[in-house]
Amino acid sequence: MHILITDSGVGGLSVVAYAERFVRTHGLREPLRLTFANAAPANDYGYNSMPTREEKLATFDRFLRKMVVRFAPDSIYVACNTLSVLLPDTPYLANAPIPVNGIVETAAGLMLRALKADPRSVALIFATQTTIDTGTYPRLLGERGVEPSRIVSQACPGLADGISEDREGTRTQAEIRGWVGAALHKTEHNADKMQHAGTSVVACLACTHYGYRKDFFATAFEEAGIGAVVVNPNESAIQDIFGQQPEGPHHDAEVRFVTRYAIPNATVEALTYFLREISPRTVAAMQNLEYLPDLF
Repeated sequence: MHILITDSGVGGLSVVAYAERFVRTHGLREPLRLTFANAAPANDYGYNSMPTREEKLATFDRFLRKMVVRFAPDSIYVACNTLSVLLPDTPYLANAPIPVNGIVETAAGLMLRALKADPRSVALIFATQTTIDTGTYPRLLGERGVEPSRIVSQACPGLADGISEDREGTRTQAEIRGWVGAALHKTEHNADKMQHAGTSVVACLACTHYGYRKDFFATAFEEAGIGAVVVNPNESAIQDIFGQQPEGPHHDAEVRFVTRYAIPNATVEALTYFLREISPRTVAAMQNLEYLPDLF
């Protein structure tokens, strides 16, 4: 079985790490190959930099078609919120020959379960500006019965890049504290009233980079005196990637990392630090990445 996992950068590499760890600890019925393909055209020009939605769709559509031809995966998992919200509108998906799923559906399902478990809770969605602008999460939650008054969206411009460049985390922690405060300010009740009413928060990290600093988000809510369930879809993506695949004798997964551009050293160092205990094999694949300028 060959699964291709992609992101518009390298945040989704954590999904590969969790998938590899799952196979190593549980096993699968058949051998597994995991290919992580970086869908960004260049280090300094990603999807959030593209001026129009049409350009984003055309670029991502071209990427998907090239990946299927070049790597012949059995399925694709889009471990990226920015790309997941584009996925339904790509011409490729209309006639995709293999299953293609995205992390937005994974995250929406996790949030819905948490919100139903506590009817007094509110959803705070932290994401890139592109993801927030689409309104996808409020729409998906609304379609499943969540009142709009229980949903707050908070864009965090620059946070993804900051996380991947700030291994020590000092700047990132301060930035996250600010975004959490801004999101709480948008709720119908301020933090004091929320505490008094016993209102809790379901905080969704709707950008794959944010999961690397889940602990910072949790701390920021604790400092505000707000009870929060911090949802990191990266950790739960394996349920959608493997589905009902039975456990089996195969405990090794081949991991490959392909990209159109060389990953900056600061990013490699930061991701090595974040992922080394989860999946050394994934870290090794990143450190020995395959630089393919003609990837797509």
